Amino acid sequence: MDTAKMQISFDDMNRIRILEADMFKQTENLAGESTGFVEKIETFNKKVASLLTVLSAQSKKIETAKLLAIGQKNRNKNALEDRRRLQAELQTQILLKKQQLERIRQYNESLTKTFMEQKQIIEKFKTSG
Repeated sequence: MDTAKMQISFDDMNRIRILEADMFKQTENLAGESTGFVEKIETFNKKVASLLTVLSAQSKKIETAKLLAIGQKNRNKNALEDRRRLQAELQTQILLKKQQLERIRQYNESLTKTFMEQKQIIEKFKTSG
């Protein structure tokens, strides 16, 4: 500071001041506003930290739920594939059983025909004999 521009004054409490009274009051006001601003920033930071904690906890819950949903989806998909595979196997078995039934039916018809022919032959022998 330039000593020529410095002015020594007394404030309301008779303290010596180098700054002019209005400059000193402005400086005090600025200091008070700065303190208030810092307090508001600290409060804001605490609220942000609290919000981040809550969001982090929610994020973990969401991630857990997401993983559970993916697991359930995979289980459902696997169950569907298993059902389709089982259905295909059962349809194959049904087809094989139908084919076997048809062979047995034809064999039965053949045996029945042979039985009837043999019965007729036996009847012929009985009647001719």
